[in-house]
Amino acid sequence: MCAVDSTVMKMAMLERFRLDPAGHYATLLMFALPALALTSPFGLMLVQLLVLFAYACLGHSGMLTVYLAQRRAVTLVAGGFVAYFVVSLVRLLVVPQGLHTLDGPFRLLLAISCIGFVGALRPRMRYFWLGLCIGTIGAAALALHDVFVLGMERAQAYTHHAITFGDLALALGLMALCGVSEFRKSRLAFLPIFALLCGMLASVLSGSRGGWIALILVAPALLIFGGAVHGRRIVNAMLVALLLGVLAYFIPATGIAHRVAEASSDVRLYFAHNDATTSVGIRLELWKASWLMISDHPWLGVGRDSFAQALHALVQQGRLQESPALLYSSSHNDMLFFGATGGLLDFSCLMLMYFGPLGFFISVLKSRDDTRRAAALCGVTLVLCYIGFGLTDVMFWLMIPKAFYGMMVCALAGFCLPRGAAPRAL
Repeated sequence: MCAVDSTVMKMAMLERFRLDPAGHYATLLMFALPALALTSPFGLMLVQLLVLFAYACLGHSGMLTVYLAQRRAVTLVAGGFVAYFVVSLVRLLVVPQGLHTLDGPFRLLLAISCIGFVGALRPRMRYFWLGLCIGTIGAAALALHDVFVLGMERAQAYTHHAITFGDLALALGLMALCGVSEFRKSRLAFLPIFALLCGMLASVLSGSRGGWIALILVAPALLIFGGAVHGRRIVNAMLVALLLGVLAYFIPATGIAHRVAEASSDVRLYFAHNDATTSVGIRLELWKASWLMISDHPWLGVGRDSFAQALHALVQQGRLQESPALLYSSSHNDMLFFGATGGLLDFSCLMLMYFGPLGFFISVLKSRDDTRRAAALCGVTLVLCYIGFGLTDVMFWLMIPKAFYGMMVCALAGFCLPRGAAPRAL
């Protein structure tokens, strides 16, 4: 009897796969999106291309219906991406600047395809959570390899940028924790918590300090909203993670205490002696320069390609000192950089890209559907991470963090849509 039952179950699974190839295709891509984001040099681009392939070959009409049926949600999530692309296109046509200034906004625009892809094909979210865990654990393994095998001072993996790697690894770990209930009754119950610890480890090995600011920003949201969605399990996990973070500060081998002390000393040197030669001193000098640019060009900024030129101009005017800050081409702060190079116009686009998705995800947290609420919690975590990271780095400068943010936000928005959002015209 057992053999017969087993055979029937296998036949049923094969029949389901045969009848729903598009759903399995979508599930595979939503597993690959977080799993390959930091563990390969091509993961994000590959997933984006395969999503666009689905629009061409798997019945795009059903996906487009999602946007019509869920106009308000799509506007909140994607409005900032569309506005940023349109503003960038107009600037390119009106103001002489390189064509590459349209590359990042175009990638963010393409990311909107993930909303319809997920909303119409309805991949199984369990595999998205699994991809987040695998991706974070893989990032930690790469970080360990960079530091202890290759002898690198700071882990960076395939991003080739230590700060970006550390920040995104921590974001993956925090996002993985948002799926803690998915594995609650299985042998993988430990996986989301282990992924969070791996994300923290990768961040420590990258030497990134901005990630810890984001952790402080995200922790209250996970404790409050996470507790409502997942109960005590996620609250206990976050408290343990915060405790480990505090303990890590007192372990010399982690280097956290040294970097905190170094940062504190750099701040004192800058304000007491105007020393802009230290790591933090350079950032503070760049922030000062950015504010001067905003004051001089409040509406349109100095130009997307003109930050370095404007920096040197301030020195020539005697408003800024000669320092290593002149070697940099960004503000090391998202809000200041958008304001300095694009004025109030670009700054407004950034606010839309932050707070449009954040408002949508918070609204979904009121749903009674636990799957949608978990996805929304993950979205809130991602946006708050980027706001925190953006305080000390320019997350929308390099291509990887831009693509990561756009695709993850839009994929999670697709998971947040109600199951009856659109018919599957496949």
